[in-house]
Parts: sequence; structure tokens; C-alpha cells
Amino acid sequence: MATGTHELTAEEADGLLASTILTDEGRQDPYSAYARLRAGAPRWRSGFGSIVLTRYADGLEALRHPKLGRPEADMDSPATLSGREPRRAEDEVTMLFLNPPDHTRIRGLVSRAFTPRRVEALRPRIAEILDPVLDRLADGGDVMTELAVPFPVTVISELLGVPSEGNEHIRPLVHAITAFIDPAADEAALDRAAVAGLELVAYFTDLIAEKRAHPDDGLLSALIEVEEAGDRLSFEELMGNTLLLYAAGFETTSNLIGNGLWLFLRNPAEWDRLRTDRSLLPSAVWEVLRADSPVQLNTRSVLEPVELFGERHPRGTNFIILQGCGNHDEDVYPDPGRFDVGRFLGETPPPLSFGWGAHHCLGAHLARAEGEIAFGALLDRFPRLTLDTDALGGATAPRYRPSFTLRGLESLPVRVA
Repeated sequence: MATGTHELTAEEADGLLASTILTDEGRQDPYSAYARLRAGAPRWRSGFGSIVLTRYADGLEALRHPKLGRPEADMDSPATLSGREPRRAEDEVTMLFLNPPDHTRIRGLVSRAFTPRRVEALRPRIAEILDPVLDRLADGGDVMTELAVPFPVTVISELLGVPSEGNEHIRPLVHAITAFIDPAADEAALDRAAVAGLELVAYFTDLIAEKRAHPDDGLLSALIEVEEAGDRLSFEELMGNTLLLYAAGFETTSNLIGNGLWLFLRNPAEWDRLRTDRSLLPSAVWEVLRADSPVQLNTRSVLEPVELFGERHPRGTNFIILQGCGNHDEDVYPDPGRFDVGRFLGETPPPLSFGWGAHHCLGAHLARAEGEIAFGALLDRFPRLTLDTDALGGATAPRYRPSFTLRGLESLPVRVA
């Protein structure tokens, strides 16, 4: 438990959270602010219209509760921390923003591609994809540019049936559209996201037409053809969920790899420990997800009146779950600031990073497998990695991108030995 922190009023907690989300200083290191919030305002009703949850147990309950889900059209959207009006697509059709039964129907149609059994069968091919990617780091370089982005992009592209060559222009478009789920995004970022969304729709419209004419064994062709109890995906559902799968398939995994390697560079003893005992790899990936989660924030709305956290909450009540904060809860993870690759060997509960309940990340097993394979291969190929401070202009640490919900590095230049 953090010490020396007085109880915070709702106004003080709002101010601390807003500065963490909206300022560069706060986004570079949210964890000190999280400790103050857990100690001084573990749960509070924000002036922005939401109830904010900072503790692991509260976050887990909200994420798993069957009466909580995604906002629906008749609900009043709470104000955002940036002060801008929230935007909502009236015809949202992706799993990310749907509730049962529509969410259940669409998720059921695509989930078979991401079962643990199928992912395990893909491991040799994933390792094969990674091998030439690692060649780019033979003389050092930027991990984000040379490995963390192209590796999961190639994996999800192959899984979906998206051409792996000639699509480099769509990667920055995917980065741009993540502004739609980021409370730190300003109007300029949202405008860029809107333009990027149109360009992505155009790209995938052409690709879907190509797959209709010439189907292959990729997931996109399967989704075009899939039928279950007479039910097919509409074109809008097909488009929206293809974009979701492609973006989610590499954006968070890229940050898992980048954030994780930066943790290892700061904790070389844990890197050596992992080199000596590769059986620690699954635990190590969980620890990366806990210590510096690629997804820091989630939300849930009350779908029908519910008794929760000692109060009766009407339909439309909104909860903000600070997943990155809950992952450092001292009551669940002793000494949470310590990076320990063996933390998850026993009965330690998994972090909140993939969400829980109906909206648990569909690609969680794939992301963990990619992380294990990537870190294991790095250990094999490059036993000694150090931060290239010259490439950072003399800085002693890389910078995180100017976003909050999705947390990842701008670059991570390394030297190899």
C-alpha cells in the first residue's frame, strides 16, 4: 500500500487523473499517480460523470459482471477528461462496442480462428515468420521499427489473408484510428483518425472484393463465406470486424514486445534469469502485461439496474476501469514496482490487461504466444542487448507515444552483442 498519501476528494482525484491522461509528464509515468489514487481514492464518482475504479478487485468485478457492457444508443455519454464531446458511430457493428446477443453472434463466428488449440498449432509458423525479421536487428537498430511492429503485422496479415507486401501504408493508418478510443486525443487527432478510417475502409473494400472473387484459406475469406444457423455477417459487420481484428492483431502486441524489452533492459538480471530458465517465458509475458500493460483503460456501462460496490446503479451508469492501475494493486501483487519474471509461477491471478467477461480479448492467447516466441528468439540471437542512448540523442530512456489507453514506445533503439 502506498504510504504518505492523504485521502483525496473527488475533485483532487479528477485533477490527478486528468493530469495523468492529458499531460506528457503524466503519460510518460502514470504509475506514481496510480499509487496515489489507489491509496487516496480507490473508487470515486468523478465530476466527468463516471465512477472510476483503481483497485484490482473492483476492476475485475466490473469487467466480469454480466449486467455491465458497452454503452448503448439511449445512454447519455459522460463527458471526456479532455473536455471534448464524445463521438460515437451510430451504426457501430464491431464486437468491441456491441452487447449480447449481437456481440455473441459475431464473436462466435470469428472466435474459432483464435482458439488456444489453433494458436498452439501456429507456433512453428509464427517462429518461422520471426526469423527473418530478427535479421534486421543483427547490427542493432530500433526494436519498434524492425521487430515489434512488422512481426505481429505479418502474423495477423497471414492469419487474415491480408497481403504481407505492399501494405506498409496502412500501418500508420491503424495507428491513427486508435485515437477514437483514447481520452487524450485532441480534435486534430480525431480528424486524422476519421480520414485514416476512410482510407482503411477503401483498402479493405477492395480486398474483400478480391477475396470474394478468389477466396483463400485465410480468416477473411472464411468470414465472407461463413454461415451458422443461416446467419452471415453483413457487409458492414464484415468490414468493421475485419478492421478490428487487423488493428487489434498487431497494435497491442507491438506494445507488448516494446514495453517488455524496455523492462528487460532496465532489469538485466531478469533477462539473465530468463535466459537460464526458458520455462519462465509464460510467466515473464504475464509479468510484462502486468508491469506495463499495453492497454491501460477500459470502460463498462450498466445495462440494467444493478447492486454493485454497495450502491444501486441505474442503467447507463458508466465505470472507468484503470487496468494499468489495478495491475499494480499492492493487495494482489506485493511490491508491484518490482519486475519479476517468476511472479506468475504459482496461483497469482492474471492481470487485467486483456479484460474479462464477454469482452475478454479474443486474441489474448495469440498475443501471449507471440510475446513468448519473440522474447525467446531474442535471447537466442542477441544474448546482450543495451539501450542505444546515442540514437536517443543522449537521453537515458525512450519516450512513450502521446496516447493513454494504448501504451507503447515511440522507438526503442538497441545495440547488440
